[in-house]
Amino acid sequence: MHCHPVSEESRHDLLTLRDKARRRGDECLSILLTGVDLYLSIGKEVELLELMRDYAEQMREAIQGTPSANELEQLYHWNPEKDQE
Repeated sequence: MHCHPVSEESRHDLLTLRDKARRRGDECLSILLTGVDLYLSIGKEVELLELMRDYAEQMREAIQGTPSANELEQLYHWNPEKDQE
């Protein structure tokens, strides 16, 4: 089941309901609502990871063959006069 996007108001209401259940001593409902919140939070993380994976695939071709950080540092510190000696 896909439950995105989740509004901040909906999430706030869910946490409020969970807290009310806990205060009245209904631990089972409180745990269940905590699980729903966890599911929604993990869903956001998984969605972000998928976006990052897609972006990495798209960028692979663009950055393939470009110099590494070490190569750029060597180029930055390169002294052509020293090489001619």
